Amino acid sequence: MSSNHRHLIGRILDQYDQIVLRPWGSVVADEKPDGSTVTRIDCEASEFVVSTLKQFTPEFGIISEEAVEPYLAQADWQWVIDPLDGTAAYARGLPVWGLGIGLLYKGEPQEGYLRFPVLGETYAYRDGRCLLNGRDVQSLPDATVEDTRNIMITAIHTYMDVRLLEGFRLHNLGSNLYHMISLAIGRCEAIITGPCYIWDLAAALPFCRAQGFVERFLDGTPLSLPTMLNTGDFGFRMKQPLIIGPADQVQNVLRRFA
Repeated sequence: MSSNHRHLIGRILDQYDQIVLRPWGSVVADEKPDGSTVTRIDCEASEFVVSTLKQFTPEFGIISEEAVEPYLAQADWQWVIDPLDGTAAYARGLPVWGLGIGLLYKGEPQEGYLRFPVLGETYAYRDGRCLLNGRDVQSLPDATVEDTRNIMITAIHTYMDVRLLEGFRLHNLGSNLYHMISLAIGRCEAIITGPCYIWDLAAALPFCRAQGFVERFLDGTPLSLPTMLNTGDFGFRMKQPLIIGPADQVQNVLRRFA
């Protein structure tokens, strides 16, 4: 990606903070038809990011959670935006929420940008490097004490008996993208997300795949973003959870539910 695009992302992230921080914890949330949560700030943030990307990269497609229709849906290069991942936390004044911007080429993740304003954390994956606030991320050591072994979960109780995950602490911080970046830098052993959409994954997948991690649905089949792009609603066609992590850890989880 050109330095001009990097400057563009930096500008978007700076302006994003100004849009979202003042109303944090004071907006009223509404329920969307799929049962997820939305606020007016989700929509304002989406409009800003989409319009800015259209202005500076008019030849790239854009898919945003809060846009009625994608822009240039057949373009080889696609921006995928989650304008406010963790809306429920945002609306209640909790701190783990933020912006995800992923860049796909023919459906495959190339770059990712994540901004979590309250936490003061900005992640970028580009040119094969994982950056936190502009510096290379040093992965944390593997857990050596059993009580510190974590799996991050999101909306899986309908599909899985979480008691079978004995031996792990289970956490739901409210943002799937934050769970994924936590996995990529070594804060947990795996993540499990319930059925979700391409914008819940695209911005963070480059970080996880750079670590050699894999994604498997509960029936063992792999994730395919190109397939999600062709579904029309950009969601899981197979309504089942997705496990992401090192291959041996993913197999460990799958065996428990076989």
